[in-house]
Amino acid sequence: MELLTALIVDDEPAARRDLEQVLATIQDVRIVAQASDAAAARQMARRHRPDLIFLDIQLPGVDGFTALQQMGESRGCVIFTTAYAQFAIQAFEVGATDYLLKPVDEERCRRAVERARENLRRPEEGGPLLEIEDHGTRTRVPLRSVRLITASGNYLVVEHERGSGLMRQTLEGLLTSLEPNPFLRINRHQAVRPSAVQGLSGNHQRGLQLLLRDERELKVSRRRAAEVSACFRGSAKPRPPTT
Repeated sequence: MELLTALIVDDEPAARRDLEQVLATIQDVRIVAQASDAAAARQMARRHRPDLIFLDIQLPGVDGFTALQQMGESRGCVIFTTAYAQFAIQAFEVGATDYLLKPVDEERCRRAVERARENLRRPEEGGPLLEIEDHGTRTRVPLRSVRLITASGNYLVVEHERGSGLMRQTLEGLLTSLEPNPFLRINRHQAVRPSAVQGLSGNHQRGLQLLLRDERELKVSRRRAAEVSACFRGSAKPRPPTT
């Protein structure tokens, strides 16, 4: 059985310990990090990219739903944990895998983990796949999960929802082969999926920068500035790509 990594997010140390004890009884689940607030959860999710995120709904500062949104592409299968049953419908509306009431029941948690495991095993339905190399292993990822492509020497670094990998291909060649092309070329070396962008700053004179949802900034070349500006200016959110 494949090992699943887990992140526990809860502001109560006792609740984290209780869940840790429950997960210790479940085979092939390893806790890689714990966090007590949304900021720490976001950092741990980006660092570890866990398969499972056990997320408390009532957190200091922002609630679990906002914390989930802030994690963006770093999130794995989310299992909400809370003492309040009234949030269940909202949890599933935002794409949670499951919803556990505190104190967490061992058998109920086991079923939630198995549901997440099935979701992770299930291949993406529909759409093209990109074959990439990840730590010496060739794998296929759904094109719709790819967020950023960066040319590096003779390779492309392909960043997707669950990590990154390499392709031996030119950026121009890859983008030309995609029909339709869901990516926006922002400079000589990079193309981004518009839905991965949260904001645009600067101007044509000083230069434009894109702020990704993971807080990174990307420079837009002068040649691409008009096209990029037209894509994002005048709307509260970036326009989603056509896939």
